[in-house]
Amino acid sequence: MIRNHIKKVASVVLTASMILGMAGVAFARNTKTVVQNVKIKINYDLAPGMNSGNIDVDSDSTGVDSVTVSSITNTDFGKKPKVTIKVKPDEDYTFKGTPSGNVTLSDATGKGATISKVSTTSGNMSITVTLPKTSAGDSGALEVNDISWGDNDSPVVTWESANYAKQYEVKLYRNNSIKDNITTSGTSYDFRSKIREYGKGSYTVKIRAAASNGTKGNWTESDEFDVDEDVLASLGGQTSSNGGNGTGPNGSSAGNTGAWLKDNVGWWYINADRTYTTNNWQQIGGNWYYFDNRGYMVTGWLKSPYSGKWYWLSTEGGSNLGKMLTNQWVDNNRYYVDGSGVWTQSR
Repeated sequence: MIRNHIKKVASVVLTASMILGMAGVAFARNTKTVVQNVKIKINYDLAPGMNSGNIDVDSDSTGVDSVTVSSITNTDFGKKPKVTIKVKPDEDYTFKGTPSGNVTLSDATGKGATISKVSTTSGNMSITVTLPKTSAGDSGALEVNDISWGDNDSPVVTWESANYAKQYEVKLYRNNSIKDNITTSGTSYDFRSKIREYGKGSYTVKIRAAASNGTKGNWTESDEFDVDEDVLASLGGQTSSNGGNGTGPNGSSAGNTGAWLKDNVGWWYINADRTYTTNNWQQIGGNWYYFDNRGYMVTGWLKSPYSGKWYWLSTEGGSNLGKMLTNQWVDNNRYYVDGSGVWTQSR
């Protein structure tokens, strides 16, 4: 009986000791000091494509053990990078109860980085910082340089590629009046067809670069390209000496209906109203011809973009050059075209 009583007393004492011990641990855990203020110092090299290695972070706030850059996103040109910073407390401190308004940022660059989000647990704090646009303060970003016309009176404009440019906007002016406006991803453009169309005058271009996010640089203007009678003639344009009197590839004079003209690229046809056909058929002197996107006569096989059918445009010199042939064997007598000029596979 006495033994049982002693066992019960011992059991009670042990249980009480365990409860007290656990309470002591819980009390110890709840006695961690709340970090009252967190001040983050940040320094960075702002540039498109930047990474965590371009960012330094630190803090000397009481209760803060470590500060590290966890990730960085949104670093394309013209965007505001997002930096995630992880903060760890000292062993005897906790972030549970730290006022979010007491989390501040000091930007050593003076460019204006800001805190956009703060989230905390007792043992961790995550701070999202938004940096300025990657183009901020970069006067050379998207700048177009070295615009020039080609040598030997060439109507091809070239320019130096701009940093971060996805494409370029190019405006053509004749005597200070805009004549064309194009967009290209390249760093050159041939204005031959437009100069042939508008004739003599003083031509300039203005160019600006555009980034992938829509940010655009400043306009840069070229020197003048003076087109006189001789230059226009060399480009295949209609002049007082060749207007309306050209002898075309069909061997006939154009008379007052238009003129066949030829330059170092090929043959093209200017109508009496100074227009010319592009990407389409045109009947001239009773024969059908097809002209490409620049207005030049096409020869050889053509798959019509309208019907999807194949036609043979003569490659023979003289009177047949470029003409759509009908009712005959073509291309070294290997294929037959019918009365509409369409390749007939049944023969």
